[in-house]
Amino acid sequence: MECVRFAVAGCGFIGALHARVIQSIAGAKVTATLDVEAGKAEKLANVYGCAWYTDAEDMLADPNVDAVAVCLPSGLHQELTIQAAKAGKHVICEKPMDIHLDSARAMIVACRESQVRLGIIMQHRFDEPVQLLKKAIREGWMGRLLWGASRTIWYRDDAYYSNPWRGTWKYDGGGALMNQSIHYIDLLLSIMGDVKSVSAKCRTLGHPQIETEDVGLADLEFKNGALGTIEGTTVSYPGLYAELAVFGEKGTVIIRNDHLAFYRFQDGEKPEFEAALNPEAANQLNLSPEIEDTSHRRQYEDFVRAVLTGTDPTVTGEEGIKSLEVIRAIYQSSDEKREIYL
Repeated sequence: MECVRFAVAGCGFIGALHARVIQSIAGAKVTATLDVEAGKAEKLANVYGCAWYTDAEDMLADPNVDAVAVCLPSGLHQELTIQAAKAGKHVICEKPMDIHLDSARAMIVACRESQVRLGIIMQHRFDEPVQLLKKAIREGWMGRLLWGASRTIWYRDDAYYSNPWRGTWKYDGGGALMNQSIHYIDLLLSIMGDVKSVSAKCRTLGHPQIETEDVGLADLEFKNGALGTIEGTTVSYPGLYAELAVFGEKGTVIIRNDHLAFYRFQDGEKPEFEAALNPEAANQLNLSPEIEDTSHRRQYEDFVRAVLTGTDPTVTGEEGIKSLEVIRAIYQSSDEKREIYL
C-alpha cells in the first residue's frame, strides 16, 4: 500500500476539516464520504470527486476504502468503529473515543482482533509547545514534576446548545469536561502520568436547558505523587483560554491557547523556547469557531505512517481512553460526593 484511502464518516464541520487535512498530506486521499443526510454526504463528496454513502455497510464494502475517519456524535463512535474493524478498515476517531468506558474498551479489542490500526484524535499532542515541554522533561530541565493544571475557560451561547445532541448524556456523554476540556485534560495526563485518585464537583450553572455540566472542577493525585487540578467550563463570558501549566522542581512551563505563554528554568534560557515564546498570540481570546489544522495534519501524517508501516500511531486507543477514564471518574466523584480511586 502506497496511499491510505479514507472514508470520512460524518460530514459536518469536523468531518469537512478531516477531509481537508487528509487530502492535504502525502500518502492519503479521501475516496468516500458517509452521512445519514444524503445532501451532506454528496456535498462533501463533490469537493473531492469521490463516492458518497448514507449506509455504513455499503461504505465499508467499498474496496477503495482502507480507513475510516469517524466524525460522528460521540455516542455513536463505538458502533461504526467496530463495524469498520470487522470489515478490515483502519480507524481514526474523533475525541472522545466514546462516552462509555465499556464501549471504548470494545473498540480497542475489536481493532486489535482484526489487526487494524486505531487512532484517537488528540491533535494538541503534536503542538510545537507541547513537544518542547516533553523535551524539557526528558532533558531534566524541569526536574521532578510537582503539580500540573488543565484549565479550559470557555463560553458557549444558547445557539451552540440548540444542536439537539449537544449537552445530552446520550450523544455527548458529558458537557464542558467531556467535549471542550478533554484535549487539555489529555495533555495533562500525557505529561504528568497515570492518575491515582480524583475528587470533583460538576454543576450546570449557566445553561439550564442542557442535561450535562457546564462547570467541572477536580483535584487529582497522580501515581507518581504529583498533584493536579482540572477546570472546565462553558459559562465564562466571553471565553478566555485553554491552558496547561506544569510545575517542576527546576522549572515551569505554561501553554495557553496552544501557544507557549511562559517558561522559566533554573539553568537558564533555551533558544528553542525563546523562539516559540509568543505572549501576544497566547493571550488572544479563544472566540473563533475556526480550527487551525497544522497539528491535525501532523497527527494524520503520524497515523498514515503507522498504517503504511504496520506500527502503532502515537495516540492509540489505549492512550485515547485515559482521558475518558479520568472524566468518567470526575462525574462519579461529583455524583457520589467522594474521592474516586482509579
